Amino acid sequence: MKGDFSRFTFNPLNNYLSVLKQQGRIDLDADWNEQAEIGCEILRQLTADILGQFAVPLGPNEITPDNSRTLAITDFTIGKGGVIDFKIGRGIAYVGGYQLRLPEEYTYRSQADLPEPEMPTADGDLLVYVEVWKKSVNYIDDEVIREPALGGPDTCLRAKAIGQVKVMTVSGIADPHGAFEFLSNLPELSNVTLTLRMDQSAFQIPLGFGEIEPAGGSIPGNLHFRLELHRGITSNGTASEGFKWSDENAAVMARIIRNIDNRTFLVDEPEAIFGESFKVDDWIEISNSASELRRQGSQMTRISTIENVEGGVMITTEAEIHPMLVRRKNGGREGLHLELSPRMRRWSGYISPLASKTVYDLGQGVKAIFGSPERKHFFDPGDYWTFALRDRNYNKMFAPQKALPSGICKHRHPLAIIRRAAKRQAGDIIDCRRFFKPIAGFPT
Repeated sequence: MKGDFSRFTFNPLNNYLSVLKQQGRIDLDADWNEQAEIGCEILRQLTADILGQFAVPLGPNEITPDNSRTLAITDFTIGKGGVIDFKIGRGIAYVGGYQLRLPEEYTYRSQADLPEPEMPTADGDLLVYVEVWKKSVNYIDDEVIREPALGGPDTCLRAKAIGQVKVMTVSGIADPHGAFEFLSNLPELSNVTLTLRMDQSAFQIPLGFGEIEPAGGSIPGNLHFRLELHRGITSNGTASEGFKWSDENAAVMARIIRNIDNRTFLVDEPEAIFGESFKVDDWIEISNSASELRRQGSQMTRISTIENVEGGVMITTEAEIHPMLVRRKNGGREGLHLELSPRMRRWSGYISPLASKTVYDLGQGVKAIFGSPERKHFFDPGDYWTFALRDRNYNKMFAPQKALPSGICKHRHPLAIIRRAAKRQAGDIIDCRRFFKPIAGFPT
C-alpha cells in the first residue's frame, strides 16, 4: 500500500479483535487502518476456511441467473503470431477468501485488471489460473474518490481486490489436483532480506510532528521509510532492476495531463493534492495502470527542470521516457480510458542493480543492507518493507533485522488446463473450478 500513511501497525499474529477508541485522545490514521485490516482479514480468513481457496457459488445473483459460468474458460483461439485468446465468464467467485465480482464477460486480452497480458511462447499445454491480490486505489485510478467541493485534495484511498487471469505453458499436469499442487509450489514472496542500521547520533531525540532537528547527523523523528524491489525499463526498452526508497512512503504522485515530447510533461499540481510539490533533482517513477497492475515495467529517472504554468506544472526529465508508459490507450480495449493515464511518483532514491551485503546510505542516518538466507536470491517486483522512524529507542527496537519483505500476498487457483495438440490447434479444455451450493439453496 502506497499512500500518505504514518505507519502500519496491523499484525495478524497479535490476534487483536478490534481497536478501542479512548475519550479525549488524538485520532491516528494508523489506528483507523488497523481496524479496517483486522475486520477485513478476519472475514477473508473465515471465508477461506469455509469455502477453501477457490469457490463459485451456484445460484442466482444480481449478475447471472445461476452463476455457473463464473470464470469459465471457453472459445480458445490461436491467431497470427501465436497470439492466444479466450472468453472468461462473468459472475461472482471467492479466491483466497476475497470476493471477486465480474460484472461482464470479457476475453483474456481485454481484461481490465491485466491490460495487454503476456503471451506464452513455448509449445505445450496451457494452465489458465486466476491470481488475486490487494492494491491501493487513488484518485488517478478512480476520479470519484476525490471530492470536488474540497477544491482538489484527495482524502482516503481504497483497497481493491485485483483479479487477473494468467496463462503459463506446462507439461505433465493431467488434472485439477495436479494444477493446484503446481500453483501451490510457486514462490509467494521474495527471499531477499533487509537490515536497517541507524546512526545513533546524540541529536537523535523525539521530535514533534513536522519538526526537523537542524543539528548535523540527526534523524528527523517522524518519517515513514518505504523500500521497494523494482523491475522496470529504460528509455530504449532494456530491463532495469534494483530497489527504490522513499522517506514519505512514496505518497506524492500526480497525473500526467499531456505529453509535450518524450521528456517534457504537463503534470497536475501535486501541492493542491498533497500539500507539497515536486522539486528539481527529485527521483521520480513514471508508470501507468498497466505497469502498476503488472507490478513492473515502470521507469525511474530524475527531474531536470520545473516550471509553473497555467493548468499545472511543466516538468522535464533527465532521460527520455519510454513511449509505452505515456500512452493513454490499451490495444485490447477500445477508446481512451482516464484510469490509464500515466502518473509520476516521487522517491528519495533508486539504485540498480541490487547487491547483497553492500551498505547503502539512504540518507537521514539510515543505512540498508540486503541479503538472503539462500545462496541464490530472487525477488518479485513490488515486494516492499516499511519502517516508521521515531526516536532512538523506537528505532533500535523495531528496525528490520534480516527481515523478509511484507510483500504482496497473491492467492492463486487453476481455472482450466488447455490441451494443445499442435501449435495452432487446441484440444480439450479441462475445467479446474470448484463449486458450492449456498445454504439458502438447500430445501427447508
